[in-house]
Amino acid sequence: MSQRTLQRRREELHRPLNTEQSGRAWKFAEVLAKATAVFGSQEEAEQWLQRPAMGLNQRKPLDLLSTAAGVEAVEEHLGRLEYGVYA
Repeated sequence: MSQRTLQRRREELHRPLNTEQSGRAWKFAEVLAKATAVFGSQEEAEQWLQRPAMGLNQRKPLDLLSTAAGVEAVEEHLGRLEYGVYA
């Protein structure tokens, strides 16, 4: 979401999200919940989302969540981390 879109959302808190925004928010919540389960706390999960990940070609997981393919890559990576498969 662009900075300007975020500003507009803050100014119009009473207006509901559209379908696309709702879907992205839901998917982000799912990824955050999965990361929280893998890392043991929401704080650790949030930190992980903001750091480059070796299994994601040194890209930040948070940066990948803007596309469906990126979400899938982050979810797959979390699954590998959960089961101890780091490569």
